[in-house]
Amino acid sequence: MSNHDRAEVRNAADPKQVGRASRKEEDREKLFGAAMAAVMATQPGRLLVWSLLERASVFESIWSPDVKMHYRAGKQDFGHMIQAAALDAGEPNYELMEREARARKRRDNASTDAAHTPASSEGVQ
Repeated sequence: MSNHDRAEVRNAADPKQVGRASRKEEDREKLFGAAMAAVMATQPGRLLVWSLLERASVFESIWSPDVKMHYRAGKQDFGHMIQAAALDAGEPNYELMEREARARKRRDNASTDAAHTPASSEGVQ
């Protein structure tokens, strides 16, 4: 059994053990929240979080006519946990992340459109 799998409480009837475990969990959550806030405070961090949300299909339907839907639901549920943590870290940075993502998408689309548009020197026939 690894340390990660170790039970924080061996006797649920012992209020000291239960209280200690509760405090440890609160401390872990505070550390995680502070880390997410630090990540969301940087442009590369926001890019990373947005990419994770996209990869988790947070903004897409999970519907599928087969068993893949269960896999997609689990992946998306984890993405929703990331999204909630990013929002909890501060809505202004989450909103900034969304604006940055939309701007990247516009730039990417413009670049793709430009690559698919014949140059004026080529002439249109």
